[in-house]
Amino acid sequence: MNFEKTFKTLLEESYTYGLVPRPVAIVCVKENPFTVANHTPVNKNPFIYAVAVDKENYSYNLILESDNFSVNFLPYQYLEEIHKIGKTHGNQVNKWEITKLNHQKGLSIDSLIITDSLIIYECQKLNVIDFTDHCLVFGKVVLKHYKKGYLKPSKIRYTLFHGKNLYSTHKKPKYVKI
Repeated sequence: MNFEKTFKTLLEESYTYGLVPRPVAIVCVKENPFTVANHTPVNKNPFIYAVAVDKENYSYNLILESDNFSVNFLPYQYLEEIHKIGKTHGNQVNKWEITKLNHQKGLSIDSLIITDSLIIYECQKLNVIDFTDHCLVFGKVVLKHYKKGYLKPSKIRYTLFHGKNLYSTHKKPKYVKI
C-alpha cells in the first residue's frame, strides 16, 4: 500500500467533519435546549457523562450558571427538530415553539427534559474544563429514563451527525457471534 496515495494528511490546526459519524444528543440547561455531537460516558460508577459546549454559544453561559443539565437522545424521526435546535440560538428564538417538542421539568433537576426522547439522562454538574473554543462539562447522572419498548436494537434509529448539515442513521444492527 502506498500511504501517500491512500491517505490525506492534515495539519494540526486543521479540523474536519464527516470522518466518523457521531450520535446526536440534545442537552437542556435550564429551559434552553442545544444540539451536541461531541459527548460521551466517562465513568461507570458513579455514572458520569461529558458534553462539549461551544464557548461562543448562548448555552455556554447557561451551563456555567446552572448546577444541572439533561442529555436527551431523540430518534431519527425528529431530525428536523434536532437540526433547528442546533442552528438557532436560545437568546434569539424560542426553540420549543419552533420544534413543538414535548418537554417538562426534570424529576430530580431544574433543567428541562424532552419527553419525545428514547433515553434521557438527568445530570448534576460536577466540573467544567475550558479549552480554547469549547469546554467539557461533566455531570453525574442521577436519573436515567428509557422509553419502554423502544430500546431493542432492531427498533432504535438514532441520529448520526457527519458535520456540515449532513445526518444519517444506522441501518438494521447486525449481531456478530464469536
